[in-house]
Amino acid sequence: MRIRLLTVALAGLALTACGTASAPTSTENGPAITWSDHVCEVVRAGGVRLAQLPAVDPSAPAKAKDSLVTYLGSLSAALTDLANGITREGVPPVRDGQATLDRAMATLTSNRTSVDRAKEKLAAAPVTDQATFDAAVQNASTAFANLGTAEGPTKDLKDNPELAQAFGKAPNCRNLDGA
Repeated sequence: MRIRLLTVALAGLALTACGTASAPTSTENGPAITWSDHVCEVVRAGGVRLAQLPAVDPSAPAKAKDSLVTYLGSLSAALTDLANGITREGVPPVRDGQATLDRAMATLTSNRTSVDRAKEKLAAAPVTDQATFDAAVQNASTAFANLGTAEGPTKDLKDNPELAQAFGKAPNCRNLDGA
């Protein structure tokens, strides 16, 4: 009797050990983690470009203007590349993935439009007309400030609970500030 009981207990223990492999939990969405990891790599690369600020010499307004216009162009290109990179990953494999992606893309488009308008106004503003030039610089400053306070596309993406969980588990996302 004891041997039979011991055999049953050992068999149960063996089955339990086999059932506790490191397989993903039922709440873990592997494809969403992979998708998030790729998106965070795109965001990281864009952030590197956005952090390269121009040298602006206020004593040389024409050069300062040129530097700012060039930087705004680079900023717009970085936002375009970011949007293209996220789009390349496709719809996130989560519930309401398309709606979540659409919100993130709308935020990126709005930010890029703001930067493009600021660039156009600054490029058109003559440095000899102080009031017009100051207004254009102020408009560019507002565009920079809006980008600085925006949490970026990851905020819109992480508003989806499944993606928020995936972002928390994706290695490239853990290495992003504010992701």
